[in-house]
Amino acid sequence: MRLERGLRGLISLFFFLTIPSLLYPASYWWEKGDEGWFFYKDPPKEEKKGEEKPEIRIETPKIPPQPLFTERMKRWGEELLSRALENPTMENVKAYMEYNKLMIELSENFSLAWQKVLMIYPELGSLVPVSDADKDLYFEAVKEKEKDILYNLSKRAGLFFFYTSSCPYCERQAYYLNRFRLENPFFIIKPVSLDGTIFPEFPDTVFDNGISQKLGIITVPSIFLAFPPDRFERISSGLITADELKRRLIWYDKEIDTSLYNFIINR
Repeated sequence: MRLERGLRGLISLFFFLTIPSLLYPASYWWEKGDEGWFFYKDPPKEEKKGEEKPEIRIETPKIPPQPLFTERMKRWGEELLSRALENPTMENVKAYMEYNKLMIELSENFSLAWQKVLMIYPELGSLVPVSDADKDLYFEAVKEKEKDILYNLSKRAGLFFFYTSSCPYCERQAYYLNRFRLENPFFIIKPVSLDGTIFPEFPDTVFDNGISQKLGIITVPSIFLAFPPDRFERISSGLITADELKRRLIWYDKEIDTSLYNFIINR
């Protein structure tokens, strides 16, 4: 009996050892922890895509802008002056006088620097000669330049002069306009009478054919620049001198330099 039981134990041990090796030929099941007793395992954690970590921003405290030097000096002077006027003691008046002396010295420093810069960069200053004896050269050059501007404008446009005989300002305007024509004979002037009266300065006057209504003329004398065939630009409404008319025509022909505004904006 004992022998039979021992034989049965050997057979059981044999099957116990050989059968798992047939099922797991490469290795023993107990060596494969994840597939053996530890067959249960949590699913792998999926990484969340597209989620960014919140950015940490550290805001620096905003420092209020300091007042300009000129503002500080002005406020300081006003305080000293107010104190001296309200309580004119020797100390308060002396403090305000010292302030004025300091301002004069600062102005002298600025003026000195201005002159030094002007010597190095003369294009930043005026071209008018310092000597009164030589200013005639400058103004003669300016006069020639203005005459060229008026001449070039006269090639593109003429002047229409609207008037009535009942208007005393129109009679004076005819005098000034005739003077302008004598100085600038190349400029064509077309006088238009609104009431059928002709001034002696302009015997070539024509009568109004309705153009004054189209231009909206309600005040005389009126002067327009006329660009053929049908473009009109108002130059004056009311009495102006010959010199003022010349200045307005020159202003009209000059173009506004918009690059100056771009320079300021980009600062």
